Amino acid sequence: MGRAEKPFNTPKRKDSNTYQITLNPPCGLSRRICTEWQRRSFQELPEELKNHRYPKTKAAAEAAAFALIQYLKKKHEEGSALRLKTIDISVGDWIEKFINIETSPRTGLNAAENKPYSLNTLDAYKSYFNCHIKNDPICKLKMAEVEEEDILEYCTRLSVKKLMKAKDEKVGGSRTFTTVVAFMRLAFNEYQRKTKRWLNPFQNIKTPKSNKRSWDALPEAEMLKLFQPDVLKDTMELAVCSAMFLSGLRRGEIYALRPEDLDWSTPKILVCRAWQRLVKKIKF
Repeated sequence: MGRAEKPFNTPKRKDSNTYQITLNPPCGLSRRICTEWQRRSFQELPEELKNHRYPKTKAAAEAAAFALIQYLKKKHEEGSALRLKTIDISVGDWIEKFINIETSPRTGLNAAENKPYSLNTLDAYKSYFNCHIKNDPICKLKMAEVEEEDILEYCTRLSVKKLMKAKDEKVGGSRTFTTVVAFMRLAFNEYQRKTKRWLNPFQNIKTPKSNKRSWDALPEAEMLKLFQPDVLKDTMELAVCSAMFLSGLRRGEIYALRPEDLDWSTPKILVCRAWQRLVKKIKF
C-alpha cells in the first residue's frame, strides 16, 4: 500500500536556507491551482499573507501553507483565483467573445497599433465556431478548468467528423481540421495573454500541419474553352464550372453546397462543408 500524498510540502532549500511550498490535490484545491503552486517561494504569497512570507522554521512554513490553502479556498468561493485574474467563463462564451468585434481583446490590440480588424476575418472565425465548435461538449467547460486531455478529446471528435461522411453534419476535410484547431489555439493563446499564470492546455500540443500538394492550374485560355458553344451540355455543368472559375471553389466544396448557403442578394456563397468520397469504409 503506497503512502498517502500530503496536502502540501515545505522543503528547505540548501543553497539559501529558505523554504519552498508545493500544494497537492489532497489539500482540497483544484489540480490547476496546485500546479501553479509547485516549488514556489513563500515570498510570492499575496499581500494579505505578507506576514507569512519569510518563515524561519519548519513549523512556521507549515503554518504559512495552511494559511495559503485557506486563502485560496476563500478566493475560489468568491469566484477568483490566487494572483490570477481568471474569468469565470466557459470555452463557448470565451470564443464567442473572441469573435465579436466589440468584445474581442484583439480588437483593442489592433486599435492600439492603428490597424483595422478585418470583418472578413471575423466572419471566418464565426463560421468555424458555428460549424465545428458551438455544439461540441468542450464549450460547456470552464476556461480555467480545461486540461490537455479535453483538447485532445475535442480533436478526436473533430477528426472523426472529418472521416465520416455524415449527411446531417457540416463536415470538412484535412485543411478545415487544421484551420479549426489553429483557430482554437489562437483563442486560447489570447486567453493566456490576459491571464499570465494560466496553464494553456495547447502548450504541449504541436500545431497541426496540412499536407500541401501543388496542382498544375488550368491556363485561362484552356478554361475559357469550356464556355464555348456546345462544350457544356446543360445548366448544371455551366453553374459548376462558373463557380470553380469565378470563385475558386474546389469540387468537393461545390458538391456540398445547399440552397441556404447561397445568398443571391449580396451575392455571396457560404462555404461550411466539403463533400468527401471515402475509398475505404471506416469502422469504429
